[in-house]
Amino acid sequence: MAVLEVKNVNKSFGKTKVLSDISFDVNVGEVIAIIGPSGSGKSTLLRCINQLEKPDGGTIKVCGKDMIKGYDGKKPLYNDSRILREIRLKIGLVFQNFNLFPHMNVMANITEAPLYVLKQNKAEVLKAAKSLLDKMGLSEKEKAYPCELSGGQQQRVSIARALFCFLMSLLVHLTRN
Repeated sequence: MAVLEVKNVNKSFGKTKVLSDISFDVNVGEVIAIIGPSGSGKSTLLRCINQLEKPDGGTIKVCGKDMIKGYDGKKPLYNDSRILREIRLKIGLVFQNFNLFPHMNVMANITEAPLYVLKQNKAEVLKAAKSLLDKMGLSEKEKAYPCELSGGQQQRVSIARALFCFLMSLLVHLTRN
């Protein structure tokens, strides 16, 4: 079963065509890599999948839900906001520059979304986050701020945050269904 379906996605910025007819599926348990030289559209593709950019053409499905219902001329017709929110909760992106909140320590960076967006129990979230930090070799950095971390540690915190948000949203989804 495909958890991500990208079909014929196109994206241009002005006269510069960045994505041209990109199609692929990602199935349950499958890992893929998107590789290419700088400027070839890798980040733009990921930004389209995450709804940070709007494709000019094509379709994107996440867990069977359509992000784009069709097109009105060249303008994409996005699904209703409830469906788009469900899709956003299933997709994570670790940016190249990590985008950690500089005014928050490691624990706060990881737990912000599960606590305030997903409205999860604070004690359970903190316990699960501590366990994840321990598994990632970051337990001693729980109270450190991003400026106190090495680049590799910042990267691991960013990955932990994306992974934790995904796992918590999956838990919410499973308990609601």
